[in-house]
Amino acid sequence: MSESVEIVGLEARRSDLARGIVIARARVPLDADTQRSLWLAMEAFGATESDDDEDDEDDDDDPPRQWLAAPWLPPAPGELDAHRLAIVELSERYGLDGIWFVKVETGIDGVAWRELMAAAEPVADDDPFGDEPTPTADPPEIVDAIFDEQAEVLYSAPDAPLEPQADGDDADDTDDADADDDADDGGRVIDPGPDESHWRNGSPPFESAVPFPLERYPDILTDYDAECFGVALKLAGDRMPGEESIINAFFALWLSVYQDERAEDIEPFQRADVVHDRTHRSALMWVEKLAVPATASDQVHFLMWILARLHEVIPIAWARFEEVDEGVKARASGDDTDPLVLAGNPFADRFERHGEEAALAWAVGQSAWSRRELAGMLVEVALRHDPDDPAAAPVAERLLRRALAFDAKSDATGYLAIVLVRQLRVAEAIALAKDATPDVKTLVVGDTAEHAPGEVPATLELLDASVAGDPEELADLAATLARHAPQHLGALLDRLPHDAALVPNLYNASFSVERPEGLQILRFVLSLPEPAAGTGEPRTAYVMAWNNACIHAHALGDYDLATELADGAQRFAAENPYIHHSAACAYAATGQTDRALAQVQFAIDRGYEHAEKMETDADLATLQIDPRFAAVFSDWRTKRADLN
Repeated sequence: MSESVEIVGLEARRSDLARGIVIARARVPLDADTQRSLWLAMEAFGATESDDDEDDEDDDDDPPRQWLAAPWLPPAPGELDAHRLAIVELSERYGLDGIWFVKVETGIDGVAWRELMAAAEPVADDDPFGDEPTPTADPPEIVDAIFDEQAEVLYSAPDAPLEPQADGDDADDTDDADADDDADDGGRVIDPGPDESHWRNGSPPFESAVPFPLERYPDILTDYDAECFGVALKLAGDRMPGEESIINAFFALWLSVYQDERAEDIEPFQRADVVHDRTHRSALMWVEKLAVPATASDQVHFLMWILARLHEVIPIAWARFEEVDEGVKARASGDDTDPLVLAGNPFADRFERHGEEAALAWAVGQSAWSRRELAGMLVEVALRHDPDDPAAAPVAERLLRRALAFDAKSDATGYLAIVLVRQLRVAEAIALAKDATPDVKTLVVGDTAEHAPGEVPATLELLDASVAGDPEELADLAATLARHAPQHLGALLDRLPHDAALVPNLYNASFSVERPEGLQILRFVLSLPEPAAGTGEPRTAYVMAWNNACIHAHALGDYDLATELADGAQRFAAENPYIHHSAACAYAATGQTDRALAQVQFAIDRGYEHAEKMETDADLATLQIDPRFAAVFSDWRTKRADLN
């Protein structure tokens, strides 16, 4: 006699908008061929469909899975019985002991959203740095297929902690899920957007309470930010291979309601992703720039429904609504190959209710969370204490040192260095940073420049070879010293490597500081190896640095230096005719009228796009009274007229 299979949620569709996911649990892990065979069998009777874009060769690399997930095509009422019989037969054939079906039967009204957007006035996108030669970012990735495999999903080696233990009264007190029913009315409307939600077939299913701790609810209803909306979760129960695919399936189902095939030109979000931390059985689902005609309340409570359904399949130990900061984006883009997803902070709750000592006693004595996760919790609480406050700083320091005791590789080192610098304990910060990562070393130098500029020389010893490999970080550091400790900028520049990779970063940094320091940075740029022609941004920045350095020197009244720079820039003027204008001003300031007039002629001959500005430039006043100057522009206008 065959073993019975648990079937949950199998029901007929009620509308043409119905779509969902099917999740199966096998008694033993199934290899890639068996998984493929199962889904082909389900496709044969219309329960799912294959992804035509998927490369079948990649399937051979799929690991064995005990948890399996795929899109589900809910049957029509007349097909339900046959659907169920086929499911039972397949369950027996493939050794499935549980199968779950989850569906939604509505979606956002993209047509209404398009009309609302058309009615809204466009918002200007002013970029104050548009003239800087910074690299153009790649277009944001759009997730437009709800069940496509996500390229950004990251995994780390599995080593999960035990299931979170009950902690007496604390376990109940930390469950923030029991919110007021009135919270549904507290949603903030996306701007620009409607004052109500627009759904195609009524609102999606909602939940206002979940049977596991859910941090930052109901606060999320008023703190909601469509720029970075997501949820982190930590699984409980027995670990089985393939559980990350279940999270991916629910992630896809969550976002599917915000896509309307009738309005494919409307992009409901710019980017979305799942970050998996398999070591701790945690995951972060997030979406960036979610712009849809739905209130914050609808969005939050639908996501809570998604979590509740996931919990029915694989228990959730803890969860919290999360913001997508730069660290999260780095993990999602692959910059961090060992992601940490901290899906909650029970330490913070105990700290607030029972105090520091009791919270630390809990942290030391429990086993539900790993030492790395505990370190992350302590860091979060430490960051709530102002390092500039003499009363709060010692608390932050104690928490950060305990965090390092839990995990020496945690972010606590950098934050502790900040606390030490802010308390003017720079020598201790230097000692801490010596064995730390390069970013901590530059952090100590930069923070010292801002808060204890007289101590900067002692920190410069931290700029060793390990720091030299990050041009952007070094350029930011130069800008920081230029703003807060300009007297030490030269000493910093002397320690920087003579590497052409620094050219574009330092050139950009020169825009963010005062003119004297900008000139100092640019002159250092000009001392670096010259990037070869055709190397793109490094070459462009290097050529522009000659021009801007000349302009700065002239503006500061150092006309001899401006002339020297104008001379040096001549061999690059063909690449950038702006140089001729700057050189003309420098030569005019030192009484070299003939050379200045020659630069004006060169600028015109090389198609300088702002040639007419030279006619009114006050720095060229001594040339403008020379008949030869007028003749140059008379000839220029005649030639332009002939061309026209």
